[in-house]
Amino acid sequence: MSKKMLRKLKVINNIALIVAMMVAMVPFSGTAEAANLSFAMVRLDRLKTGETTGGTVCAKSAITAVETTVKVSFPTGFTVNSTAANWTTDTTNTAWPSGASAWIGIGTASLVASQDVTFPSGNMVSGTLYCFNFTGTSTLTNATAGNDKVGIVTTQIAGPTASESSSYSLSIVSDDQIVVNATVPPTFSFALSGNTDDFATNLSTGVVSTAGKTATMTTNAANGWIAWVKSANAGLTSAAASATIAAAATANDNAPTVLGAIKGYVVDVTITTDSATGGTGTVSQASGFGAEFAGNGTTSGGSPETVFRPIAAANGVTDGDVLTLTERASISAIQKAAGDYTDTLTVVAAGLF
Repeated sequence: MSKKMLRKLKVINNIALIVAMMVAMVPFSGTAEAANLSFAMVRLDRLKTGETTGGTVCAKSAITAVETTVKVSFPTGFTVNSTAANWTTDTTNTAWPSGASAWIGIGTASLVASQDVTFPSGNMVSGTLYCFNFTGTSTLTNATAGNDKVGIVTTQIAGPTASESSSYSLSIVSDDQIVVNATVPPTFSFALSGNTDDFATNLSTGVVSTAGKTATMTTNAANGWIAWVKSANAGLTSAAASATIAAAATANDNAPTVLGAIKGYVVDVTITTDSATGGTGTVSQASGFGAEFAGNGTTSGGSPETVFRPIAAANGVTDGDVLTLTERASISAIQKAAGDYTDTLTVVAAGLF
């Protein structure tokens, strides 16, 4: 190789060496990127556009570091309250992800800058999922409706310097609530335990009674129910003897009639089951009319008539009030003999809705 070529190569090598030295002497001015969190989540309490909301922040560190703060960057378009003191927090677990722990050292925000809210934080153990709730008043107002609204959760060490971070995405909708409507229909049920109630023994000058039949009411009527009775004959009549054992003479006097000295036919009404659910049942002809049919259970009762008379009522809902209607009679020694004395009682009831 000629001396001229050698001189040229030497010059080129010197130039390359100088350039390399100059590059090495220039200080590095870039910013190191934060590591990635292994889990990050921001869940808002409301997703409706324009709604003021609180929310929950969760994160899991993948490295060992000494975190001092956590910065939550909310997506563009959200209105972030600029007063740090309004961004209060709590660590009440309201359906956090499975296995989450209360965020160590979390507290009221220390700094708000544009879309970024910075909260104090304790040291996060690598691999542990931490959560906290931000609960302040008028802190975050949702953006307009749309999907893929991206923000960032960043844990920071002293400085503050970013330690780990992860992006998250939110969806905002026009309405995030489902209104559930329902109707409870009015209900009323009524049942008689039977349709025949014969006297247990032959009638006499003493007081003889039937075994009794029940009427059961169930209703969701807020004002309760009323039951009525009507007699076909206002007494026990015999076609064969052309005779009647009339209803007691003191009918409709607002008090039961005691048989014995008084002869006749009565209906005794008792509330044998007053359901513990709802209203209280009373035996009475009607409000303000006294207790005509509230007999003493052995010798007395009310005088049935050929028009409906209230026999009992309750003042609220019931899950099964039960009335027992027992017919009683006492006859004179000269009452005509016959085996066909009869009466038909019509018992009805209604709910008071």
